[in-house]
Amino acid sequence: MSRKRWGALAVGLVAALSLSVSACSSDDSGSGGQSASAQRITLTVGDQVKQTQSLLEASGELKDLPYDIDWASFESGPPLLEAAAAGKVDIGGTGDVPPVFAQASGAPLKIVAVQSREKPGDFLLAPSGSSVTSIADLKGKKVAFTKGSSSNGLVLALLDKAGLKPSDIQQTYLTPTEGLSAFTNGQVDAWAVWNPFAQVAISQHGAKVVSDGEGLVTQQAYYLASSASLGDLAKQKAISDLVGRLARANKWSVTHEDQWIPIYSKLTKLPEPVARATFSTSSGSLVPIGDEQIAKHQHLIDLFANAKVIPNKPKAADYFDNQFNGALAGTN
Repeated sequence: MSRKRWGALAVGLVAALSLSVSACSSDDSGSGGQSASAQRITLTVGDQVKQTQSLLEASGELKDLPYDIDWASFESGPPLLEAAAAGKVDIGGTGDVPPVFAQASGAPLKIVAVQSREKPGDFLLAPSGSSVTSIADLKGKKVAFTKGSSSNGLVLALLDKAGLKPSDIQQTYLTPTEGLSAFTNGQVDAWAVWNPFAQVAISQHGAKVVSDGEGLVTQQAYYLASSASLGDLAKQKAISDLVGRLARANKWSVTHEDQWIPIYSKLTKLPEPVARATFSTSSGSLVPIGDEQIAKHQHLIDLFANAKVIPNKPKAADYFDNQFNGALAGTN
């Protein structure tokens, strides 16, 4: 691929994952003596790449809202959860790993909805022609990934299965764009990353998949709400309604993939084949919170705690709230 074409694609990838944090608007005018029941509720919803907003719009789930939504845009999960913990976001969606760090810090947040993804979304890649067939072959070698990301979780899970410690590999912390450059230039022996970066490495640079962690990683994504919002009865009711709309929208995206993919491609500035491959590893239904979902998350917490990436081992069950399971009725 020419430098000019690669540069254009890199710009598109960065645009897909890099956003300016938008300020959360609020009404400081006071209630003027109005009762809470007379006021229309506003939910501040954290979003990444406008994906949640666009999905709800495309599926028609933003029609006839009984409350208002103030969208707050973030470049990734950690700052979204920081804003939620500070009371600036009522509810927002992330992957499975950012909540681990939030929970280890004691952030006042609860997981209120779980998306069960049909396929793993992270991949351990080796260069074309590499003799590496498992993480055991990478002992003593350089493995690149983004610290605190879902790919970090993949590496820890693979090491744990192989009976290896994180110190058995040369952990190389790089952002996705840095990792792609290092991988294609032969500066690392393997690279763990998610789509769309993995798909670009595979389709454009001949990378081979060593493992996708199926059966080892949670294959879950979460919607989290602040404890303060959950303690507000009016917002609690609005969150319940939103969870139902999110469940229907996710189902719509799967049954209307050909309609959604062009929108998703335009939104993320990714070529449609890359957008389609990325969607295939990020789609799935919202499922009721139960013992299985909590156990998967506890295992993830344990991996990070045992590797001393986080300072303590939170109890996963303390950070789930299943009161909105009923909002999923009839959506699966």
